[in-house]
Amino acid sequence: MNNVATVRSGAWHGDNEVMLTFPTGWEVEMLNPKDAPTLSDAQIEQAFAEPIGTKRISELAKGKKSATIIVDDLSRPTPAFKVIPFLLREFFAAGVPKSEIRFVVGVGAHRPISAEEMAKKVGADIAAEYEVTNHNFLSNDLRALGHLKNGTPVYINRTVADADFKICLGGIYPHSSVGFTGGAKLIVPGTAGFSTMYYFHTFPQGRGPAVIEGQSDEPDRRDTIEMAAAVLGLDAIANVVLNSRREICGLFVGDFIKAHRKGAHFAMDTYRTEISEKTRTESDLVIINCYPLDADAIQLDKALAAFSYFEDAWTIALYPATDGTCFHGLFDRLDYQKYLQQKVEHVPTKPSPPPKLGKRSQLHVWSEHFERDDFYKEYPSSLLFRDLNQLIRLLTEELPTRAKVAILPVAGIQVLTPH
Repeated sequence: MNNVATVRSGAWHGDNEVMLTFPTGWEVEMLNPKDAPTLSDAQIEQAFAEPIGTKRISELAKGKKSATIIVDDLSRPTPAFKVIPFLLREFFAAGVPKSEIRFVVGVGAHRPISAEEMAKKVGADIAAEYEVTNHNFLSNDLRALGHLKNGTPVYINRTVADADFKICLGGIYPHSSVGFTGGAKLIVPGTAGFSTMYYFHTFPQGRGPAVIEGQSDEPDRRDTIEMAAAVLGLDAIANVVLNSRREICGLFVGDFIKAHRKGAHFAMDTYRTEISEKTRTESDLVIINCYPLDADAIQLDKALAAFSYFEDAWTIALYPATDGTCFHGLFDRLDYQKYLQQKVEHVPTKPSPPPKLGKRSQLHVWSEHFERDDFYKEYPSSLLFRDLNQLIRLLTEELPTRAKVAILPVAGIQVLTPH
């Protein structure tokens, strides 16, 4: 019986493989998503040649004097650098001056990314030749665009708002309050000011994970995003769907609603993971590997929803949190520099003895980089382990000799369905 499994780990930080070794006799089941093959360059070109709901970008951008491309940060696994050369060809064909093409990293209230990280996201050559800046949600350098009908005030990054042509280049992944990421989400909250983000996160109701269409007559958060994008005049999107190897398997270019919805349906099918009733009810241990949403320390929740699908199983989350940062300015109510200062002044608690196994109902997290004090502040009832093999050895004392183990290898993006 196979007692070894391999999963990928550390998006943006090596995309390495982690080997899981279990006791002989344990039954290990890998619950893979449906998945999809990687797009060729020709297929990427075709996506730009056949946009959804709009004219081709090279036609839409004719006569435009400037363009801003909004990309997501490294908390998202989107390989923007693979798509940008194709997008730039569209702008060049339209006659947009190279000197007037800018990139804004739509970090929302996440931390700003470094110059080295910008090179990872957009490509080293692009980072060297173009202006690439982080959005700052606390900045005064915003454009006020009035209020939406649900009361949301709209303040948007000036570099974005003032551009003649605006396009969001991001990814489509399940999200707990807007169904799927992508579309115009890089506008709100990605490049929005504090008051816009506060309203967005507080007042409109959410749309559950992997829910594509709204469930109410009242505007929800996805509706709010799209109303704000309409006021801004967002011209287009280019959204990717990734496969389990973090490669582009779908690209959806065009109208920020129509292209997004088509991409969301493709994502739903690609990420779909069928689970039998036997696996759901009889698994002794469920392991979720949070890849490819495993870079920073604030994305763990996106994969945890999978545990609710199983009955009475021990649980482990594999979450490297490789960059070690646990910052979300909107909820921490401070800017990143103050956060860094607090980190410098913080006196860590004394190292604890090696953790013991908790209760079956507790979450056990293996993470090499999630800082201990930050972890227990965010997840006070969970347990943090640095040594994965040690954690598995502890479980052998609790689980039957022929334990059933279910592994979700890319739980950060998987959509679970009954089989």
